[in-house]
Amino acid sequence: MFGSNAWEDDDHISEESVDPESKTIEDIDLIKKRFRPTAKFIAAFTIGAFFFLFPMEWDGQTTIPLDVVVTIIQDAALYPVEVFTFLLIAAGGLFTTISMAHYQGIISLDQATVDRLELDYWKTSNLFWALRVFGIVVAIPILFRFGPEWLLSDATSGVVWGALLLTIALVIPIGAIFVNLLAELGGLQFVGTLAQPIMKPAFNLPGRAALDGSASWLGSFSIGYYLTRNVFDRGGYNKREVFVICSCFATANLGTVGAIAAVLGILHVFPVVVALYLLSVLITAAILVRVPPLSTIPDEFIAEPDPEPVFTGSVPDYFRFAFNEAVKTAEQGSSITRAAVVGLIDGMKLTAMMLGTILSIGMGVVLLNEYTAFFELIAIPLIPVMTAFGIPDPQLAASAIIIGGAEMFIAATLVVGAETITQVFIVIVVSSQAIFFAASAPMMVDMFDDIPIRFRDLFVLFVQRTIVLIPVAAALTHGAAALGML
Repeated sequence: MFGSNAWEDDDHISEESVDPESKTIEDIDLIKKRFRPTAKFIAAFTIGAFFFLFPMEWDGQTTIPLDVVVTIIQDAALYPVEVFTFLLIAAGGLFTTISMAHYQGIISLDQATVDRLELDYWKTSNLFWALRVFGIVVAIPILFRFGPEWLLSDATSGVVWGALLLTIALVIPIGAIFVNLLAELGGLQFVGTLAQPIMKPAFNLPGRAALDGSASWLGSFSIGYYLTRNVFDRGGYNKREVFVICSCFATANLGTVGAIAAVLGILHVFPVVVALYLLSVLITAAILVRVPPLSTIPDEFIAEPDPEPVFTGSVPDYFRFAFNEAVKTAEQGSSITRAAVVGLIDGMKLTAMMLGTILSIGMGVVLLNEYTAFFELIAIPLIPVMTAFGIPDPQLAASAIIIGGAEMFIAATLVVGAETITQVFIVIVVSSQAIFFAASAPMMVDMFDDIPIRFRDLFVLFVQRTIVLIPVAAALTHGAAALGML
């Protein structure tokens, strides 16, 4: 089931044929730092880093500018955002239908039309074609506020449409602007070079993957996916690296963790929660990259490989090399304005491709949780595990962990009023699970169908992550409590 041949493709390029250069600072032909490309890199990196990395207080929470911009837009123009979201869903369903009809011989379009509509981009499986179209059917009554109560309630469409889709519809296109500034104008090379000494030995990833993780933690997992897809298409990642980044590092962003902490009333220990959360993510990733299914995915590229040079040297050498690579990329790249516009267009296309799928699958998951005892029943075996690890309110904790695989906000609401240790433990686990079957899982499957990422593999990874996270999070939570930090 998890053998490497499951992901192999004869048309793709094996990493065995790729030999990354090994360099020291003496081997580098340092370019002359002309003012224009240097200023372009510094400006693009500063703008992109500010929107993703700059911590700020907003409405009682620690968040980042991107989240603030999205919040302001939603607060000022909620219904236009809903209309925009619906139009993206409709566009995704329409273009997918045209693409599938053409490639299945139902209609015949000339090559100029195929290229103009980018029908290759919208081609997918019959299942996801159906999910994208069904997303339109579900979105219409939600947008116009008519239909049965089970569809329009706060617990169903309120979660999937209100809390999830309306955010994704803004976060990806807006975030893609700044992601493209970092990716095209040197930021990726700068961060990747500096992170190489950590990322390679700990996670067997190129240093540039540190930027994807940062984009997820400080922006959104959807932004992390977009950046990963962007680099994957350029030959910067192979299949295994993409799978590892998406399933191990594209966890909940800090704004979401803060929102969950606010719901639970534990913002007063938020810095501790963030530290424990990030430690849990890194420890879990270091373990899981070394076991199947992640360890069995082949090192294949879908584009001409562009591996990072293996660089050795002192800390100042690394900074000189990183700055050199960044400015070189900025010099070859387009203008800041053009990079921003291209990012916005790419972000809107990507969002349109995914929203219908997320709505269809997400509604199914939340309906199952709201109107059946399914999640409670399958959580029963976890109750003695919670007790063994000394987690108060073990039944609530067990149910929250299981539901966390569907949607983290729903999971967190279960432990409102529970003891602080239980609340912190649940925040850490559900925020670190990474694979949410109401959102990130269908997004991964749809966005990376050329690896392919499959639901069965994601389910196995979800179980593995949960098994590892429970003892890790319990140890960290009890340790913080023993030190008086909780």
